[in-house]
Amino acid sequence: MNSHKLLIELTLVPAGRHIAFSKGMLEKVHVSRRVVGEGDTWQQVAVNARSPFLDTEEFPAGTTLEYQVQHFTQQDDLEGHSNIVRTTLN
Repeated sequence: MNSHKLLIELTLVPAGRHIAFSKGMLEKVHVSRRVVGEGDTWQQVAVNARSPFLDTEEFPAGTTLEYQVQHFTQQDDLEGHSNIVRTTLN
């Protein structure tokens, strides 16, 4: 694995959570989410995602969510991962 690092931005929009990231045309990016307070398990919510990704799953107010994206080559070799972004829903 090299030092490739994706930076992501999370914005709350009326339709859900808008996750923006950059990727090369031939690269694969998978988006994962976890619910804070429900353990350390990440759930993959998008495979080979395009940016921006919109997570529209509903959660109760007060739920804290974290997101991270993983970067893969076309051969499915892990190249790196993004920063973790977090939000608490109103």
